[in-house]
Amino acid sequence: MFHSSRAILALNGTLMIILGGSFWFFPEFFTLSMFPDIADNQDAIDVGVALRKNMGVGSAFIGLILFSCQTSSKSIAQRMLFTSAVGFLLWIGALLYMRLSGEANVPLFIIGFFAFLCILSLFVASRRFQE
Repeated sequence: MFHSSRAILALNGTLMIILGGSFWFFPEFFTLSMFPDIADNQDAIDVGVALRKNMGVGSAFIGLILFSCQTSSKSIAQRMLFTSAVGFLLWIGALLYMRLSGEANVPLFIIGFFAFLCILSLFVASRRFQE
């Protein structure tokens, strides 16, 4: 599996689609876990739910792109993996910034999830001999 950039693209795509579905179907849970202080403000919850649903669609969109590229040539798959690793790194940076600045209580699980995808993508993209 670690020798196939196409397999990792499929895995990353599938996981991002699942994450997108989670944001879409459980937006209130994610909103209240990130912003527990707004539990008494329905307007703020409604805004948070709308943003989580948009984030879900965006995550699913990224997942569909990654998943659809699994049939590409080896070099394109490696380039997609490298690029997605950079994107996941940017996402980790933004989430860490929000957590450390106190803007949002971003769950460590989500940061770990993107860190896993980033490291896995970078590792497989940098492998010299692939199938």
